[in-house]
Order: sequence, then C-alpha cells, then structure tokens
Amino acid sequence: MKEIVELPVYWHSSVEVVNEDISKIKKGKVTELLPSAGKRPIYMIEYGKNTLPKSKASLSSALGAFDYRCYADKTGKDYIPTVFLAGCIHGGEFEGTVALMNLISLLETGVDLAGNRNDKLLELAEKLHIILIPMCNPDGRARIPFDNFVGHTFRDLRYYGQGTWKNGELCGYPDCKMIHPIKDYCDFLGGYFNDDGVNMMHDDYLVNPCNEVKNVLKVARDHAPDFTILFHGGGNTYNTYFPVSYINADARRQMMEVADMATEAFAKEDLIFKMIHKNFAQTGGEDTGLPSFMLTSAVFHTCGEPCVTYESNQGLTECDDPYCLNNDQIYRSHMIFIECLMKWTLENKNAEARQSKQK
Repeated sequence: MKEIVELPVYWHSSVEVVNEDISKIKKGKVTELLPSAGKRPIYMIEYGKNTLPKSKASLSSALGAFDYRCYADKTGKDYIPTVFLAGCIHGGEFEGTVALMNLISLLETGVDLAGNRNDKLLELAEKLHIILIPMCNPDGRARIPFDNFVGHTFRDLRYYGQGTWKNGELCGYPDCKMIHPIKDYCDFLGGYFNDDGVNMMHDDYLVNPCNEVKNVLKVARDHAPDFTILFHGGGNTYNTYFPVSYINADARRQMMEVADMATEAFAKEDLIFKMIHKNFAQTGGEDTGLPSFMLTSAVFHTCGEPCVTYESNQGLTECDDPYCLNNDQIYRSHMIFIECLMKWTLENKNAEARQSKQK
C-alpha cells in the first residue's frame, strides 16, 4: 500500500503540467523537437548565449584530422560553456524533471516553484549557455498514474517502471532489457519505454534511433555541450552516477572531478552523493564481458565531452536499499548537484581555463 504523502507545491512532473509551464516561458528560447513515438510534443529550452562557431566537420572527421577544433572550436576568448540537462529518460524516473522545472522557474522569475530564491545558482547559470529537455520520454511518463514515488513500494517501481510480461509477471531489471523493442511482449508497458517499446538508453543508435534519442543526439551534435547529464531515478539508491563505457581517460577524469565536488557539497547538508564503482574498468564490466554502449556513450561519441547518468533516490518504502529520502531532500539533492556541475564547468571549461590547462 502506498503511504499518503502530500505533493509539494514545487513538484511539477506530469506531462500536462510540464507542458503548461513551458507554454508560459518568456525569457528562455523554446524549440519543439521531434515528437515522441506516441506523437506527444518534446521541448527544448535554452538560456544564455551560444558562442560556439559553426562546425566544419563531424567529431569523427575532426579527430581523424587530429584537431577537435574542426568540430567544435572552444578556444575563443568569448567562448561560453554549455551544459545540457535532460530529464525523464525513463518515464517513471521524473525527479530530474521536477528539478529542471524549478530551474526554469528560477531563470524566468528569480524564484523556484515554491517561491524560494537561489541566488548562488542563478549567478552561476547567468554565465553559462544552458540547454534543457525537461521530459525526453513523455510517452513513458504518461503511463505513470501518479506524480512521484515517495511512499510507494519497490514492487510499484518495478510494475510502473518496467511493466509486466504477457503472463503478468514483472519484467523487472535487468530482464526488461532482454527484448528490444519490448512492446509486443508486454501485458503492461512500463514507463521505461516510449509507445513503440523502445528504451532510450539502449536504442539502435547507429542505424535506426527513435525520435527521442535523435533529439538528444542532435543537441550533442549541434551544441557540443561541455557536460551532459541524463537524469534518472534509482529506487532508494544513494544519489550517484555510474562510470560510462567507451570513453577516454580525460572524460573519465572530468566525471570524477564533478563527483568529488558533489560528494563534498552533499555532505555539508547531511545528504549523500556516492560514486558507484569508482574503479570500474574503462571499457566496462568486472566480469560481464563486453559492456553496453548506452546513450551516455553515444552522446560522448557525438560531441567528445562527458555525459553521465545521474541516479536519484526516489523515496520508496519496503525497499532493501537503506537510503530513503523525502520530497524536499530529493529536490534539494538535485539542486546541489546542478550547482556543483555549473561551478565545475565554469572553473574548467571556459576558454581561459582551457588555455591555462594547456600551458
């Protein structure tokens, strides 16, 4: 049974409410992207100035010429770093969407959806080019009949997250990844998937990606964001992110630096950010063989910059994991992380910082 938990005023996560909020945006640039498999609109919102010169080559071609600048020349003195934040990759993991809608409110009005100021975050944001897709997978989100998982059980998460097979058994993780697309094999299609049964994290990136994935990769290709975050929920896990397979050592170093900064910042507020498998082999599995090439890897190979999956605690009951947060703690955790990411990006990714590191 679900415990009755009052929904905070700032908790905007449904398709309808998010789209209504986006329709009211005045300061940000709103672009309607390719629609979902279920023909639902998907929106990108930009704040700040894009100062990246037009690309002369794909990333692969530029690297073949041994000069990344042919793809993305970020050496100009006026270069403004870009961060790309994408929510609701899986429809039942919408805590990041809540954070992004509150970030939009801050950028539009100076206060979040609860009317609270965050001047430190705003000061950082004003120095960046910010790209947001608050809801990448509206199909999966529309399949979830409630607005958060706080007070729900682990079984609820599995049912609504990954769905059920034809025999009524839970698909569960990782078995839900054994068939792709999964639609024709399910009785109830969980929120992981778009209406075609595609899981964005494991799509056919090189041959036939779905529209939802095309949207993310086009942002990576066109804007070469300096750091990309794909927001997920992970049950009652610690707030964390996982290493990414098939990336170079420099990108891995940058990921670790952000993780270290977040770990320290979270601890100051009695919260936990904990990097999972910090010593994980660069190309993946401890004993699992060839690792999965996921959307995070695909973004890296599109723009050459770090992309990570941020896993949020979801406040479940009846879960084996020991770490259970309430709505306020979940929201605050996201804002701390976003602040750390922006701070690190400004300190390390502007032209002056790049040139200093090269000397």
